[in-house]
Amino acid sequence: MRPRFIFMMFVLLLAAAPALAAERVALVIGNGAYLRVPILPNPTRDATDVARALERLDFKVTQLSNGTAADMRKALVEFGRSAEGSMMAVVFYAGHGMEAGGENWLIPTDAELRSDTDVESEAVSLRSVNLQVGKARQLGLVILDACRNNPFEAKMKRSLATRAVARGLAATEPTDNVLVAYAARDGTTASDGDGRNSPFTTALLRHIETPGLEVSFLFRRVRDDVMTATKRGQQPFVYGSLSKEEIYLKGPTVSPPSAPTSSVPTSPVVPAPTVSTLNTDTSAPKEAATASAIATDHREFTPEDSQRVAAIGTKQQLKMPEFTISADRSASSGANARFVGVWSSKQGWEKGRGRHGMLIITAVSATGLASGYWLWGPPTKASWQQTPAGYSKFAEYIEGNGFSLNFRETIAVKLDGKNVIRLSNSNPDHPTERPTIDLYPVWQLNKPAPVVGDPSNNKERSQKPRDTSAPSSSVNREDQTRAAKQAQQPSGDSRCDRMRDRLGCLCAVQNGGGLSPDGKSWWSKRHTSDPPNEAFVRCQLRAGRT
Repeated sequence: MRPRFIFMMFVLLLAAAPALAAERVALVIGNGAYLRVPILPNPTRDATDVARALERLDFKVTQLSNGTAADMRKALVEFGRSAEGSMMAVVFYAGHGMEAGGENWLIPTDAELRSDTDVESEAVSLRSVNLQVGKARQLGLVILDACRNNPFEAKMKRSLATRAVARGLAATEPTDNVLVAYAARDGTTASDGDGRNSPFTTALLRHIETPGLEVSFLFRRVRDDVMTATKRGQQPFVYGSLSKEEIYLKGPTVSPPSAPTSSVPTSPVVPAPTVSTLNTDTSAPKEAATASAIATDHREFTPEDSQRVAAIGTKQQLKMPEFTISADRSASSGANARFVGVWSSKQGWEKGRGRHGMLIITAVSATGLASGYWLWGPPTKASWQQTPAGYSKFAEYIEGNGFSLNFRETIAVKLDGKNVIRLSNSNPDHPTERPTIDLYPVWQLNKPAPVVGDPSNNKERSQKPRDTSAPSSSVNREDQTRAAKQAQQPSGDSRCDRMRDRLGCLCAVQNGGGLSPDGKSWWSKRHTSDPPNEAFVRCQLRAGRT
């Protein structure tokens, strides 16, 4: 009985143990499209740019644009769960904020606020935000670009003569490991700015990714930049105190060794990871070395896949990094998930005259941030530099069908319709040369749709007798058009399944639009007077709608 009792206790302990928390989590909210007051142009752009910066700093980011009260409360509760046990938890909010009755509030886009007594039911308190970020072990950080001039204040009825609705936000006193950064100190207002971002967010983006900049000094630099930009009209302020421990959003950089400038870039800011522990047993099947042109059907990156990649790396004399590819981490990335995989060259740069290369894309976030490793083999006589094989870590945003690896030189990465990645190198030391290399999938998270017109996809059809009585040419054109449209459909959203125009709904919710509260209709822009939603239009055009 005793062994069985011990086993049952072990099972119960496992069931009770909390899920492993991400080390860095962030919630980013941008509210600009207010329903009852003039629209703020910058907050959604501010939020998007800050979210991307935090992703590059290895935060798991949840982004909310133009959130209603229900949206913000739900997002905050879910964020609090992910912040439990994390190392760092960050909330960035851009939009309207106010003080009422001695407490600070963040204002959702559907707020009406006819009376000061409506604030508690229609807005979200800063106190509740502080409680959620305070669950992090090392740092809870709240960044508020929310001190803009409050348009609700003038029309609000006061329930008590002594109940004030003040200009800007009030001072706050966070506890423990929480810092709260205001775009403008208590009692003053912040500028929304005339450019893409507000002055505060512009300064924050300028410094947030600086290596080795301790968090306290980060906000000192932001303060100085904002005061200069606004001619001392706006003074950011940070509330809270931390221990003597130094805290970095981006740690000091370890300088990597110099690397080739041809088909062999190296990252100037990312320290090299440890050498791979992948199985490099050369007894792996010989055909594995030539498997780079085949995409597997399954999503899981198995030990067998790892061995195939290692065998190719051994044959091409690549220095392999240690990496993992998680289907769960990447599956929510929509159409860009097709980039996730291991891509290898059959021959070196410039039709075999240069080095071999391999691209390992481990994840693509919901906002299109592709991260992974770029590997290059030993030099050849034609290589621009005779530096050894190596690799560099990267994190770049996908635009359309590709992205760029930006080192001393720029390597353009393009995924074509035949499921081949072509790299082209642009080096300032060799302005007249533009070498290229093609990479083929060794393993791919999502198997691509069959390429329209590829003879290999029509072998069985070609073996059948042709029915000359049928209008085959028009049928084939219809099949090709249908397949092309399906290949470019936006990623699914179950909320759109009930809609009569499902494609329009999908393009709307993925490009700044949304659903009605009852879930029965969708919209691509909040007001008929708003300019056209160009991203929504492009989405439909890509799917074949004219």
